[in-house]
Amino acid sequence: MRILIVEDEAAVARQIASALTEAGHDPKAVHDGEAALDEVSNTPFDLIVLDIILPGMDGFDVLRHLRSQHMASRVLMLTARGEMKERVTGLQLGADDYLPKPFAMRELVARVNALGRRYPEQPVLNLRVGDLTLDLATHDVHRGARRIELSPRELMLLKVLMREPGRVFTRTELCERVWEHAHEYDTKLVEVFIGRLRKKIGNPPLIHTVRHVGYTIARGPTVETSRPQSRP
Repeated sequence: MRILIVEDEAAVARQIASALTEAGHDPKAVHDGEAALDEVSNTPFDLIVLDIILPGMDGFDVLRHLRSQHMASRVLMLTARGEMKERVTGLQLGADDYLPKPFAMRELVARVNALGRRYPEQPVLNLRVGDLTLDLATHDVHRGARRIELSPRELMLLKVLMREPGRVFTRTELCERVWEHAHEYDTKLVEVFIGRLRKKIGNPPLIHTVRHVGYTIARGPTVETSRPQSRP
């Protein structure tokens, strides 16, 4: 993959670039947010390794700009260890994964490779599961010809599920990706919003419960699903 490294510590950036080159990728490093935006405006990158703490424009500002311009590059954010708020904020702004500092270089390469396998090489602007579609540029959701109105939280939850159809997400994973504030970090909220999504999406059901694990979205029932229940 063509990878942009945005890291203000030059020595760390060189180490990351060396490890990614050895793994068969094509990295380029810059050391501040403005330089990163200049690079992405001229060169398409498959993935961006983005540190949060940068001089001037921080990583969150860079990510906001990328997503506001509908740039589909995958983003792996480098966060401070133990800072859940940073991780959740990054995911809500459109990051695909995060890695707390300090990290083992082998883990960074593994996460980069996993993101490369997770999404197609060509930028995806529309997500589809069966006859359900989500336009990532306009946030329009349709089931066949029927338009579905969703709240921002419902939309974010559906986006997480539809990016990886067939993957089973635990309630905790969905909480971390969708809810930001500590007082909202309650797995029971996931059940409520899953119920709302199911009701709005309609039949045949696409969101399935995997007993003792979590939720997934797929055209047909999963191997082990719970009996349909009425949900709020």
